[in-house]
Amino acid sequence: MLPRLVHSLPAPRALARALPGCRRALSTAISRIEPDDPTPLADAIVDAAERRILRLFDAYGDGDYIGEPMSITEHSVQTANAAARAGEDETAVLACLLHDIGHLAGLEAGHPPGMDGCGTPQHEAVGARLLGALGLPDDVAFLTHRHVDAKRYLCATQPQYHEKLSEASRTTLRHQGGPMSAAEVAAAEADPRWSTVLRMRGYDEAGKDPSAAFTSPRHFLPMLRRVLHASVSARLDEPPEAAAYPLSPYAPGYVLSEEQLRFWDAHGYLIVRGVLPPRFDAAALSCMADQAAALPSAACYPWLLHHERSKADGVVRICRVENFVGHHNAWGEVARGSVLGVVSQAFREPAVLFKDKINFKGPGGGGFLAHQDATAYATNALATHHISVRVAIDHADEGNGPLEVPSRPGLHRQGIFANRQGVLEPAVEAALGPWMPVLVEPGDVVLFDSFLPHRSCANTSDRWRRSAYLTYNRRIEGDFHAAYYRKKLQAFSDGSAGSISINDDFGGDIVKL
Repeated sequence: MLPRLVHSLPAPRALARALPGCRRALSTAISRIEPDDPTPLADAIVDAAERRILRLFDAYGDGDYIGEPMSITEHSVQTANAAARAGEDETAVLACLLHDIGHLAGLEAGHPPGMDGCGTPQHEAVGARLLGALGLPDDVAFLTHRHVDAKRYLCATQPQYHEKLSEASRTTLRHQGGPMSAAEVAAAEADPRWSTVLRMRGYDEAGKDPSAAFTSPRHFLPMLRRVLHASVSARLDEPPEAAAYPLSPYAPGYVLSEEQLRFWDAHGYLIVRGVLPPRFDAAALSCMADQAAALPSAACYPWLLHHERSKADGVVRICRVENFVGHHNAWGEVARGSVLGVVSQAFREPAVLFKDKINFKGPGGGGFLAHQDATAYATNALATHHISVRVAIDHADEGNGPLEVPSRPGLHRQGIFANRQGVLEPAVEAALGPWMPVLVEPGDVVLFDSFLPHRSCANTSDRWRRSAYLTYNRRIEGDFHAAYYRKKLQAFSDGSAGSISINDDFGGDIVKL
């Protein structure tokens, strides 16, 4: 019998069948929730949106606000406070709080500031669509989307207004289309919500006081949850096309922003933080890894355990466990829950688990030579394209052998590079540089394309560096999880594989127990 979880992490379950309507479409796009969790779907979406928004402010809001003497968070909160003091309704107050969330999304994705260093290009549209995807009402998204147009309108209708703009605001105006045309002015004035947009611009200007007392975004959480819950409850019973800013099918999990998808498309990898539900903290993940490592090893079991001799002290330690997700409740929830949702968003279509493993890189553990996963996957007559997700169990730093990827974009779109048994030729590896380490904390996930070259160094520290690697293919191609492991076992049996990998061991010192 498998060991029971210490942390009582429950088994996943599918939410519902796909039926017409937004509620039922959502149920199939998201993958898992706790089976005995009485939390309604609307509450799950509200909770996920709250976590996502707070994380954006907490992790990226302390940065300078495009040349102004304050942070993005300070400006956002001041703008919302100005709207609240003026008696605006909760929709307008929240739009003021969240109007620059598109800038935060750009920072989160890893893009350098655009618009001559003044922020995320089209941040108003990026932010509006993200807010709608998270479940905020159309009015909040609309006000967010149009707040830049208010500046363009005022510059067109009040020529002296341009002279009041800060240098940073003038710079962004050039990138935002400049003053409105006469046709744009007429169209804006015809919208009954335009007067609110213009008032919002006034609050935006008022929110640049470096001497104002600071209020946390958390001050607005009760308001945020009220507005979210009302919006989500209504949207779940409406067809998705009824909204101008649609709720994402992945809203109960983690919604990737347009900026994250843009980075993914350009680089073939993406670091995403906050994907896993809060119960999967560092302690829980460590416990789950220990349980996987403690699985019994015998031919009668479906999972595979591999061991490696340390090059530092000669001790034989576990280095990999495979094919265990279907036999471990908590890992099953990780692999077929929010992580599956994120991969499906990267594929732009539903995904399915292809294979699963945990790499246990102990002190003195070997690294993996530079390679592309596609040399193992695309040549085995199964699925043609894969995305792997690294789930960090331990802190990764430059001393314990982190994953490394080339810093140059676009390499994942150049096919298979010259290799020998899957290992890139030395000249190719050198030409792909410079290589950079992917440094992550427990619970962070890293998506990488199966055609992206990557490698890792040996663990020269005295600490473990454990990571789960969950690989997916497009669901439309088929579910090949069982077929992959049958093929792998056959390759081991007939001697055509390495000791641990289908094509080669990539430099490890694998031992048989």
